[in-house]
Amino acid sequence: MNLFGIVKTRIIFDGSCIYDILVMISQRECVIILCLLVIKFEFANLSSAPVECLKPFCQCQKKSNGKAVCSGRSLHYIPRLPKYVRSVTFTNTSIRFIDKCGLVNLTFHQIEKINFTGNVLRSIDKDAFLNLTFLDSLIVSSEPQLNITALKLSFQSLPRLKIFELGFNFNFWKSLPRDMFNNYHVSNVRHLFLQANSFTYVNFTTFKTMTSLREISLANNSISNVSLTRLTSLSKLDMSSNLLPSVPTFCGRNDNSYFPNLNTLILSRNNIGFFGLKSFRCLPRLSTLYLDYTNIGRLQDNVFASLPSLRTLHLHSIGKPLISISQNAFNSSSLETLILQGSFFHFDKKDRYNANRIFASCPNLQHLDLTDNYMPSDESTFQMIFRPLKKLQKLFLTSTKILNLPTNVFTNMKLLQKLHLNDNGINSWNNSYRIFGNMTSMKYLNLRNNYISVINETSFPGELLSRLKTLNLARNPFSCICDQMWFKNWIQNNGSILIEYPNEYKCIHPNNMNGILLRDYKPTDKMCNPWNPLYTMAIAMGIVVLLFLTVGSIAAKCQGNIKNYIYLLRVYHNRKQGYIPLDSEEDYEYHAFVVYCDNDRKWVHNDLLNKLENEEGLQLCIHHRNFIVGDSITVNVDNFLKRSWKVLVIVSNNFAQSEWCQWEVDVVQERRRRQGKEVIVPIILETIDSKHMTSQLRTLLDRTPSLRYRSGVGTELFWKVLLQSLRKPLGHPPTSLLY
Repeated sequence: MNLFGIVKTRIIFDGSCIYDILVMISQRECVIILCLLVIKFEFANLSSAPVECLKPFCQCQKKSNGKAVCSGRSLHYIPRLPKYVRSVTFTNTSIRFIDKCGLVNLTFHQIEKINFTGNVLRSIDKDAFLNLTFLDSLIVSSEPQLNITALKLSFQSLPRLKIFELGFNFNFWKSLPRDMFNNYHVSNVRHLFLQANSFTYVNFTTFKTMTSLREISLANNSISNVSLTRLTSLSKLDMSSNLLPSVPTFCGRNDNSYFPNLNTLILSRNNIGFFGLKSFRCLPRLSTLYLDYTNIGRLQDNVFASLPSLRTLHLHSIGKPLISISQNAFNSSSLETLILQGSFFHFDKKDRYNANRIFASCPNLQHLDLTDNYMPSDESTFQMIFRPLKKLQKLFLTSTKILNLPTNVFTNMKLLQKLHLNDNGINSWNNSYRIFGNMTSMKYLNLRNNYISVINETSFPGELLSRLKTLNLARNPFSCICDQMWFKNWIQNNGSILIEYPNEYKCIHPNNMNGILLRDYKPTDKMCNPWNPLYTMAIAMGIVVLLFLTVGSIAAKCQGNIKNYIYLLRVYHNRKQGYIPLDSEEDYEYHAFVVYCDNDRKWVHNDLLNKLENEEGLQLCIHHRNFIVGDSITVNVDNFLKRSWKVLVIVSNNFAQSEWCQWEVDVVQERRRRQGKEVIVPIILETIDSKHMTSQLRTLLDRTPSLRYRSGVGTELFWKVLLQSLRKPLGHPPTSLLY
């Protein structure tokens, strides 16, 4: 047989691999090739048919951005998946080798993410990722048997400059080849995860070719030493949970920063035991720093002062315990968030810190977490610690051994929105305005799990309760007694802001109510305020005594008035019998005699006469018009007063300064004494200066109701009241005229 060649044809469809066609072909048997090609193209046409998710091995979710998860030790190959799948994860399968055609079933999709986790992978062919043109994320984790060199070579088949994320976690690699990422295809990676391997040393030149790299995570390794190189695009570095004995040096030659754009640095859970003045130099844009669970026992002055952009500082559980804090340890004008939780620092021991200065050098702090520390018991120290923090918005004092709420501490924090005082020993407090007053921005208050037994109307300022969005009083030992009635009534109208209500609000006292939900305790006014018969007797006796004292006091102080009332009764009686005639306007020629100063003549003639005579039909006596020529002024005044029913007195500063007008006031006063105060109607044209006010005029204005003239809006009302005053009948004469 003339050997033409050996053809190995692999046809893949719906997870089936056909390897059993191995043919020896001669020139005379070319027809066989044609047949095989026909078969291959027929299968290719079928590949466009709809494909279901391969159950029970795979779970596909179209609604979750096209995710698929395939698992099971019985799965040995990469199956076909529905076309909507964009992200696929293979976990705990028996896939060992991925050859050149191993991922061909995924080329029918727009696969963007591939994740191999916990399989038995040993090798990946260098051309395995060909035709996966949409791939931007590759995760290979928990694959300790995978040949790292084969993985490196497979990068050449990745889409060029398309991969943004690479993750190689829990593979227990001890080192990385220095040219691991030298391939052009991965030079555009932005996120690189190398967590939970077994690295003890990392040379950052390995990442130098990744010019777009923004994030590196080397957490959970055993790194004790690193060699840094300049990575200008790096913005986040996570080296937490390693064995670093000190903070790496971030300064290169001439104090140039290795990471000039680093924004977030995570060094938590390392063996770092000291921070010096130079520990954090050359990080000009670092804004977030994590140093949680490090062995720092003492915080020195100006440790973070070299970080001009620092905004957030995490010092959770450092030192265990943290022994001392220097007065300028937090010297940072840019610092906004400080987490000092779980450090068990003794703020109650003044020799370990300076209460006046500890937060004085970070005046822009907005978020402070002091959970699981020891706060002082004396108010003065409490006040000194927090006095500089005028811009604080969130304050956590959870589990800080507070027994009594301090006064004049939170009241100075006008921007404070969230206050956590839960898990302390607080039981009660007085003068709530000195504790919670003036907190105009407060929205969230947490007093959970304390020893509060009763909440009443004095517990919180009303303004605070009206502003709160959430109030947490759960897990407190409430006393279900009548003193709790106010709180019960308040819950009915405002219970929606209570967190964990009603299940975590239970009665502890008295014993017969132990374990009952506070919601089920329903006190009534009758139950809590029973009426005592002694109250009735006391009230009755009080009324009798009060009545006796009132009558006696009135009789002693108002003898004259009582006599006048007696006389008044006599007036009514005599009038009823027809013995006392009362004057009326029909008995007089003029409705009113007008007393005025010559300087006010214009207003009297143009306004007063025009309104009262021309429009209302009244008749007024004006001396310029009505006095009889030849008679003296006194005779005219006396005669025309007798012919006028009432007297209008036009008061002004000119009037007050006129001696003649003052004489007329005396004459008018005599008329008032004879006929009562209704006979005179004073009209004040302007405010009288005190220097012009005379005793006669003051007596007149004090004892006689007056009208004040106002031009404009009040004019109509003035004329209306004046007409009513002129037409009002005269009252009874003074009692002295009854004899």
